[in-house]
Amino acid sequence: MFNIEVRFLGGLSSSQQRIFQEASERWSQIITGDLPSVFVDGEVIDDVLIEASGGFIDGQGGVLGRAGPTQLRSGSLLPAKGIMEFDTADLIRQEQEGSLINTIIHEMGHVLGIGTTWSLSSFLIGCSDVINSPNPLYTGANAQREFAALINEQTPQPVPVANRGGPGTRCGHWREDVFGNELMTGFLNVGTNPLSRLTIATLEDLGYEVDYNAADAYQLPTPLQLAMMGINADFPHSRQCSMCGATRRGVQPIVLPESSYV
Repeated sequence: MFNIEVRFLGGLSSSQQRIFQEASERWSQIITGDLPSVFVDGEVIDDVLIEASGGFIDGQGGVLGRAGPTQLRSGSLLPAKGIMEFDTADLIRQEQEGSLINTIIHEMGHVLGIGTTWSLSSFLIGCSDVINSPNPLYTGANAQREFAALINEQTPQPVPVANRGGPGTRCGHWREDVFGNELMTGFLNVGTNPLSRLTIATLEDLGYEVDYNAADAYQLPTPLQLAMMGINADFPHSRQCSMCGATRRGVQPIVLPESSYV
């Protein structure tokens, strides 16, 4: 069984902490395989340890949260430890609106490697300091298969990733203009934000054992649906992640030595 331990460092209410637990349970429904235990910072971690906190980032209505892995397993590059930080100015509002669970599941996905270790795993095209393409693509085999199914293609197709939204959003999420309200696009949408088979597929690309039956129902939105979501508007709720695509900016998680395996 896959286990995410969340360690609370302050700034989060008891009700918010329960939402973190709900989010970790959601990911544990999707990731089914156990990871090798590792010794990190004086303790054994099985499978992932997340240090979570609330604090000031930029005030209400700006960046909702940011997250990513801080230590990766040798060889597989699967995360062992990570951080999640949320702006306290937004926490209460989001909790009242009922959107906090979506934000926390989203940011927890970044700790697990979605968007944050794609470059390390060589799954990105057009996302480097040398090549900054207007059409960056994700090339993991399982996600290509799932994207092809979404667009009714018989052969795998590279997946469009975010090409705007700043360095914390670009190249670290699925493209909002294509995938609309899918959970791992770079922006929080009003209403449902389904976690699709596409997102589960990138976890399999990264090396996790997964259960596709745990996916939410999802299909690509039509142009009219995208317009009604306000996709081309100026988003007030950008979910920028300070560590997404971090390798391009010279900041990256630590890869643990092989001797850290227990």
